[in-house]
Amino acid sequence: MLKFRIKLKEILKEQGITQKKLEEISGVPQSKISNLCNNKFQELNINNLEKIANALDIKDISVLMQFEETK
Repeated sequence: MLKFRIKLKEILKEQGITQKKLEEISGVPQSKISNLCNNKFQELNINNLEKIANALDIKDISVLMQFEETK
């Protein structure tokens, strides 16, 4: 079985960027960023993902999200 996962928490750690800083540079509210970091979302806002990808200079969507096998 596959589960959809956002890898934002890992990316922020790698780049040394806080959720608050990402809010400032992307315009996406910190509460939404927190939900993405913790994979607590019911639906995704593509506009917010585009803003985050642009702010973090992500060109390949697979860097930001992936399918993960679950047991």
